[in-house]
Amino acid sequence: MKLFRNALVAGLLLASVGTTAVFADYNKGFRYYKRYITHRTHIKATKMVQILGVQTPSQLKALFKDDAKPLIQLLEKKGYKKAAKIIEKYFAHNKRRLKDLEDFLVGIVEGKIPAG
Repeated sequence: MKLFRNALVAGLLLASVGTTAVFADYNKGFRYYKRYITHRTHIKATKMVQILGVQTPSQLKALFKDDAKPLIQLLEKKGYKKAAKIIEKYFAHNKRRLKDLEDFLVGIVEGKIPAG
């Protein structure tokens, strides 16, 4: 009986750790944004949202469809080619990073401004 209970608790712990890895992380997105975009292009996240011209999270999520191709095209069209190249190089082919970046920018649109 004790063995069954211990196995059940261990299974629940593993399941809870596994489910948190599925969701995007705002803090990781912030770190990625700061490391790859802010340090290289000097575009802060709030300025990026203004450049993109989005007001709702659904508009922003539409830019991240198809490996962020609409986002990259929009940045190139508006003259931010360096930011577009960075997103294409570091985020477009890495689904996890792209999802974290999307979650971070959605947080910015919703009013969650990071301290940094």
